[in-house]
Amino acid sequence: MKKARTYGKIQGWVACLLLLLCVACSTPNQKEVDLYNDKAYALHYRNLDSVTIYANKAYNLAKNYDAGKAEALNNLAFVDLMKMRFTAANAKLDSVLKITDNQVELLVADIQLMRLCQRESLNKEFYDYYEKAQKRLHRIEEDEALLSPRQRRRMVYARSEFAIVTSTYYYYVGLEQPSIKAIHQINPDGEIQTDIAQLLAYFYNIGSGGIINTNTQKAIEQKEFEYLIRCYMLARQHNFPYWEANSLQAISELIVNDKSRETLMHNNLPSFQYINLDNMPDSLLAGNLAQRSLHIFQRYGDVYQTAGSYRTLASCYWQIKDYRSAIICLNKALNNNPAIKQAPDLVASIREQLSVTYSAINNKQQSDYNRNIYLDLQDETRQDRYLTSRAEQLENTSQQLNLIIIAVALSIIIVLGSLVLFHYLRRRKDTQGSLDDLLQPLEQWRQQNEQHMAELAEQYEEISEQLDINKLHLTDNKRKNLEQRAKISLVNGVIPLIDRMLHEIERLKKGGESETVKAERYTYIRELTDKINELNAVLTEWIQLRQGRLSLHIESFPVQQVFDIVKKGRMGFHMKGIELRVEHTKAIVKADRVLTLFMVNTLADNARKFTEKGGKVTITSTEAPDYVEIAVSDTGCGLTEEEQQHIFDHKPIHDQKDSSSHGFGLMNCKGIINKYKKISQIFAICEIGVESKKGKGSRFFFRLPKGISRVLLACLLATASLLTAQARPTRTYDKAAALVKKDYTTLAAIYADSAYFSNINGSYSKTLAYADTCRYYLNKRYLQLQPKGKELMKRLGSLSIVPAEIKWYHDSIPMNYGIILDIRNESAVAALALHEWDLYKYNNSVYTHLFKERYADNSLGEYCRMMMKSETNKNVAVALLVLFLLSILPVYYVMYYRHRLVYQFCLERVRQINTILLSDVSEENKLREVEKGVSDRFPERLLAIVNQIKEALVASVEENQKSQSDIELLEDEVRCVEYENERLHISNSILDNCLSTLKHETMYYPSRIRQLVDEADGQLEAIDELAIYYKELYQILSQQAMSQIEAVKLVSRPVDIMTLVSPTKLTTAFESPLINGDPVFLAYLFEILYLINNNQPLTVTAEEHQPGYVTLHVIMSSLSLSDDACRNLFQPSADRLMFFICRQIARDNGEATNKRGCGISANETPEGVRIDVVLAKAN
Repeated sequence: MKKARTYGKIQGWVACLLLLLCVACSTPNQKEVDLYNDKAYALHYRNLDSVTIYANKAYNLAKNYDAGKAEALNNLAFVDLMKMRFTAANAKLDSVLKITDNQVELLVADIQLMRLCQRESLNKEFYDYYEKAQKRLHRIEEDEALLSPRQRRRMVYARSEFAIVTSTYYYYVGLEQPSIKAIHQINPDGEIQTDIAQLLAYFYNIGSGGIINTNTQKAIEQKEFEYLIRCYMLARQHNFPYWEANSLQAISELIVNDKSRETLMHNNLPSFQYINLDNMPDSLLAGNLAQRSLHIFQRYGDVYQTAGSYRTLASCYWQIKDYRSAIICLNKALNNNPAIKQAPDLVASIREQLSVTYSAINNKQQSDYNRNIYLDLQDETRQDRYLTSRAEQLENTSQQLNLIIIAVALSIIIVLGSLVLFHYLRRRKDTQGSLDDLLQPLEQWRQQNEQHMAELAEQYEEISEQLDINKLHLTDNKRKNLEQRAKISLVNGVIPLIDRMLHEIERLKKGGESETVKAERYTYIRELTDKINELNAVLTEWIQLRQGRLSLHIESFPVQQVFDIVKKGRMGFHMKGIELRVEHTKAIVKADRVLTLFMVNTLADNARKFTEKGGKVTITSTEAPDYVEIAVSDTGCGLTEEEQQHIFDHKPIHDQKDSSSHGFGLMNCKGIINKYKKISQIFAICEIGVESKKGKGSRFFFRLPKGISRVLLACLLATASLLTAQARPTRTYDKAAALVKKDYTTLAAIYADSAYFSNINGSYSKTLAYADTCRYYLNKRYLQLQPKGKELMKRLGSLSIVPAEIKWYHDSIPMNYGIILDIRNESAVAALALHEWDLYKYNNSVYTHLFKERYADNSLGEYCRMMMKSETNKNVAVALLVLFLLSILPVYYVMYYRHRLVYQFCLERVRQINTILLSDVSEENKLREVEKGVSDRFPERLLAIVNQIKEALVASVEENQKSQSDIELLEDEVRCVEYENERLHISNSILDNCLSTLKHETMYYPSRIRQLVDEADGQLEAIDELAIYYKELYQILSQQAMSQIEAVKLVSRPVDIMTLVSPTKLTTAFESPLINGDPVFLAYLFEILYLINNNQPLTVTAEEHQPGYVTLHVIMSSLSLSDDACRNLFQPSADRLMFFICRQIARDNGEATNKRGCGISANETPEGVRIDVVLAKAN
């Protein structure tokens, strides 16, 4: 005890001596500086302008008082942070680190730099300063007894601010537990009670959300409100407008929800009466509080919180469905002060709210635009952005010093040598030079301009080719739709037969007829069922006949996308002991992406089958001027010349052992190439072939036309919402196999992809259905891993409860979190489009939370410690770089800043004009810049050169504008044709499904009715019940198909028949009045008749029998039929389907023109069968 007392006395004497020494060495103005700094600190959250005034006074008086100067700079940096002048704040804080060794002020500077990095989402830099501040804090606390009273007061601020800034950072990067842990380092009943401003900051951060998480949502909200109202009252009592505004804003956000407001107001009525200064109605109180906080922040000058208040006010407007005002507030938050762009987290929250608000007014384009920016910001600011650079820096730190020193030394030598050589060449060069050299850039520009115009011409040609292809697809889809209409007319013919059957059954049920009449009625019912079965058989055969037709979707795409998918099948090759090598390529082709993948997969699979273990299969692509050749080479058994000649025929292929192939794959590849050649001239270069030698392997190849890599601006704008959402990798799964294996992850991935594409197609309700199924399979996978687990994903849950998938992640359960992120994002997008706000908020919250958790890096602290060990080495390198730069400056000055004559000045101006001429700006801007750069003082020869440049630019601008206008007009036409084509394609697909369903669901009933009729007891009740159900089912399914038929509007316009039919298909030309109708269908009619006539020319005449109609007589010389066959030629039959389509064309002509006399018939004549087609005459 005596020793302890003695030690305490000695320590006290030492402290006194140090204090006296400090007083003796203090500057004359120290007390005044400290007084001004105290005033500046006291006004931090009261008036920023006053802080600036007092801090500047302190700084100017400080002189040699470094600690006072550093404190003044810290106060000034605080003002810059509030006003989001981040560059100025960073400069002042850097100055603090240089001018003082006062550890407390250095700690404050580090903490403010942490705040700066948190605002700018600079994760790596935040950890750097966090590590420095933590070390400095520990060092100060070890010697805290030696601190002066003033420094202890500053430490109260520093300690609490360090905990608050750290907690805020962890909250924004989604690390909930570290955030709570950081804020709880503050003892609210401890030293912080001596600093009211920091106590208010503590109350606000606890009450503003994210810290209290243990209890029900209502209890959490009540607790948060208590902290906020305490903050508000204290702020009002001690005149801290900043914290008054913060608490008002946070309370506004807390009560913007109707249910929360009602509960809180019921439980805290006196408090609400206290803050409701304007006596606002309950429903408008949240908006009033937000407006009050906004006005306070604007007066105070905090740019960040002003934008936040606008965002809160927008939430209030959104709650009362005043979406336009909400959008105005959010746009003000973004645009009133450009400095806000420096805070990505705040901008992201504003963009997300804009997305929701635009969705509420059904502005899908703006909603998608803002949501994509929000997702991009989430990705850009995620915490793992520096992982790659961290690993690389750690690996190279040991070698960095030597490399930098060597590089700098070599650079100095090279630069000095270059400067000496440059000086020597400059002295030798004739100052006048040859003015002819000034025309070389013009010639170079002309070549570039010619190339540009050639590219525009190529672009025009490309779009023209695309238009031709689209028109071919449109014609094909219109013909398909015509066939569907014909099938539907066949379907509609069954219902009258069912009605007759029901009539006969009804008569039989009434009774009172003789046995003979009853037998006749039963016989008639049998005939009706036979007729229905006959029509069903025709429909079935027609559907089967039309299945399997190849439909191409032509587009330009990189071959590497196909190669990347093929590489995913590498395991099949490795299992057989074969090396698969896929070479990288930058080639772009114009073809069908899916069929190209099929061809490459087919050739690769064949190569695998016929290559022995230890062999190699190589996939490559080679670019030629007009085509790209894709080749698959192997080291297999090879082919003889005879086998090569028949390799693409349908013929089984056998190798030397037991590998075999049915030959359909290669035959289909050949068929695809032939199909390409038929659709357009640009595919004339398409070819497929093989090069092989027996025993030495084979090389199969095919050629496709080159595509273009340019993406037009109009296309970019039209597809922006699809491309930002993040390019989704192609995934190929076998659903049936996954079901058998109970591979729930694969099944979840399938439905996640379906949800993604459903969103793209605008089927948002279907997206949510797919998402439900995806969650079901993810939960099944979780139960596979945790049979007794109870944490299951939900469609909609409480925001206060930690979602199941977050708990899975915390428990390190090996789920596919990429799929979970996908399905939550797609659900949020769909809910946003459907205005299901609670569902959107929940899914978006889970997505953001999981995204940040998944990419959080908890090891950055260790990285910072290791990187700071190499700081000495880097300082040496920086010093060498400074010496290098200082050595360049004098040389630069001597070489370039010399006196020039007027002529040399003009010469330089012409060179600048040439630089502008060769720059990347538009020709219009170049012309304007050239006109600005011309001066009357130019010599005549230089002026002539400039005039040549101006004339060339004027001509180029006119030509470019004309080309761009032509391209835009052509693009409009392409879009119109694409729209019509897609519409018909969708309608045809739906009709295919309808007809297929009709065939499969109803074909059983006629046979069953016939069976019941044939039974001896004649079960009339059973027959009646079955027939009625058959009719109802048939009517429902046929009505669905009819609704699609009625949605497609038939085209009718005046047409000259002679322009539709090739002269080679006619024996002689004929004259005909103009006909009203669809040119595609009328051309198809003659094409069918020509084919039926065995490709022999048709003899056609035209006459007008009655007003408003034209009758075309078509002689089919190669067709000979009886009169009965002619009468039934256009009736439904499996062998007369093409004639039935002709009948449908005539019917559609009458329907489109409202001329019911249109039709088609056949008659036998000595010259052959004569087809009479009655069509509507054009007025």
